[in-house]
Parts: sequence; C-alpha cells; structure tokens
Amino acid sequence: MKTNKARMFLRVVAALAVAVTGGKLAHAQGCNVEWTGNAGTDVWGTARNWSTDHVPGPTSNVCILKAPSTGSVDATTTPSISVDSIQVGPGVGLAFGAGTVSIATSLTSQGYLTLFGTTLSAASVNMESGSLVGGGTIEGSLTNSGYLHPTNGETLTVTGNYTQTANGELSVQWGTTGLAVNSNAALSGSLVVGINPKRPPKKGSTYTAMTFGSLSGEFKTVTVEEGGTVEYTGNSVVVTFQ
Repeated sequence: MKTNKARMFLRVVAALAVAVTGGKLAHAQGCNVEWTGNAGTDVWGTARNWSTDHVPGPTSNVCILKAPSTGSVDATTTPSISVDSIQVGPGVGLAFGAGTVSIATSLTSQGYLTLFGTTLSAASVNMESGSLVGGGTIEGSLTNSGYLHPTNGETLTVTGNYTQTANGELSVQWGTTGLAVNSNAALSGSLVVGINPKRPPKKGSTYTAMTFGSLSGEFKTVTVEEGGTVEYTGNSVVVTFQ
C-alpha cells in the first residue's frame, strides 16, 4: 500500500514538473551512463535500464533524459547510491527513498526530484528549473531556480548554503513544513505559505517558515493564503497570520 501511494504521489509531481520546466532541453554533458528503460520498468536498481547494462556506481556520470511510463525513475527501494554526478532532464522525475545518496560532484536538474526522508550528499544541487519536493537532508549547497516544496510534514535541511534566484519559489505549509539552512541563505524569488482552510491558524499567531545561519537578500514576493505578513528576525523567517 505504501509503495502504491508513493507511485501515485510521483505521478502528480510529474504533471507539475512538465508545466514548470517549459520544455527546455537538458545539458547532457560528460555522461557515461544513460537511462534507457530497456527493462521496461522504472526501477533504478535494474541493470538493463542503463546504457551500460550495469547499475551506476562511484565513477558514473549519470544522465536521465527520458522518463519511464510512470514519469519518474524510482530509486526509493535502493538503500545506498554512490555516483560521480547526476543530470535530470526536463519533465523527467527521480525519486530517492529513506537511504543515503552520495554524489561526488553535482546533481543538476531541470525535471523533478522527490526526497522521501533522504540523506543526499553532494558538493552542489542545482535546480535549473523543475521542482524538488519532500523532506530529508541535503549535505551540501542547494540552488533553487524552480519550485521547492517540503512536504509530508517534514523539514528539508540544507547543511551548506541555500541560494534562491529570481525564478525560484519556496512553498511551505503553515505549521507542518519548513526549510532549515545551516549556512547562508541568499534569497530572491517568491515565498508561498499555504493554509489548511479546515484548520486555519488563529489571527496573530506566528509560524517559522525558514531558519538560516546567515542571510543575504529577501524574498521579492510573499504570498500567505488568507493573509499574513513576513518578518526577517535573527536567524529565521517568521510569518504572522492576519
């Protein structure tokens, strides 16, 4: 049942990602292992799904430029992944489970990434477009030029720097999700705070949407469903419901 729910969730995110990416071509540079899907499944751990007929390993520069029929390559059942780099193309999904993902250099995505309690280690994670949803820990720095949405009542933690460009959006849900940045947060773009209409907060109540070690810049636009204000206080972004 849990696996079926995860697959349904990935299909929903897939539809969102196609709209966000806008059909740009991925920059397939330096790939020595490509996703083919020749095994007819969406499973990362199936050797025949890769151009080398081997599951990617520590020296692999992975490119996923075509989506399986489910819309997303499913690595949720692979407890440990170690590669050199990963590139994800537009409209293509990649989902990681509650294991560890070690990327020696970079993860670059124009598609959609899903983290189910993942510990993802990379020198840099660059969302050129598309989306990243879910929760877990990114051990490294994250650049968001797309749509970032912590979900399932989880906080997404970034141990390095967080950079949100003018095209980036951070979307959080009041009282249940948030973003924690251990180092510097360089902010631009937009912040959207969702409210549960069945259980709206009391007027005047506050919610910490984001924490950070240091701050440069601010969100250019802020939207709080049903009204609210944002204050940059100390090491956090605090939302007051009005």
